[in-house]
Amino acid sequence: MRLSRVFLVIFMGVSLYGLVAAKLEAEETASQIIAKADAPFVSHRVYSISKMILYRSGRVRRVMEIETYSMNGGGNYYSLVIYKAPPRLRGTAYLLINNDLWVRFASTGRVRRLSSSARENSAGGSDFSYNDMGENGKGMLLGYNALLGNENASINGVEAYEITLTPKSTAKSHYEKLVVFVGKRDFHYLRIDYYKSNANVKSLIFSDYRKVGGSDYPFKMVMESHVRPTKTEIVTKRIELNSSRVNRSIFTVSYLKRIR
Repeated sequence: MRLSRVFLVIFMGVSLYGLVAAKLEAEETASQIIAKADAPFVSHRVYSISKMILYRSGRVRRVMEIETYSMNGGGNYYSLVIYKAPPRLRGTAYLLINNDLWVRFASTGRVRRLSSSARENSAGGSDFSYNDMGENGKGMLLGYNALLGNENASINGVEAYEITLTPKSTAKSHYEKLVVFVGKRDFHYLRIDYYKSNANVKSLIFSDYRKVGGSDYPFKMVMESHVRPTKTEIVTKRIELNSSRVNRSIFTVSYLKRIR
């Protein structure tokens, strides 16, 4: 009887160890998959010109052109977005340095620093928040823990990994979790579902991947709201990775004030 109990304890210990090991292996695998998908977005210096199209109930509501500069350096993340069109928005810009956000209003030329909670607000009336616009530039693994779920998911016929990202305890996130789908063949982001209060509030869909500087980059991204009849499409017209146009001096409030 005692011997049986000993074997039972050993069996339970081995089983528990196996479960823990499997969980750790799944987490490591998920992190590796996300790191590969992040690669095109975490270049040290990125410059781009894009067209942003806002839809409501399937109809085009507004078309804008934006110029974006982003950079990682010294443990900090910097992002500057300048609106070039339409004329009434030309000169509107926002500067993001880690969790700090400043906005330049084209109508008045004034620069205002916004609270950290304002990062959740809509950027230019789009379905992207200020936080969304800067999220990928830092890489998902910086602020989220990754756990592999369905290894045999499918997005529009493309085989994919389904991975759940939950905010790290030290991270500031406006979402309770993200459910990410990464293509098995090329490790491309296919879709990201954003959750609040246990509901999928919007989804970001990636497509039209092209080679840029040795990496595959999505030239089309569509953020679709699930709480209102809107979506926002960003079409990249030009992009430079490790661009000489991007340097630390432009990520300042004084530069923001000089924008025209």
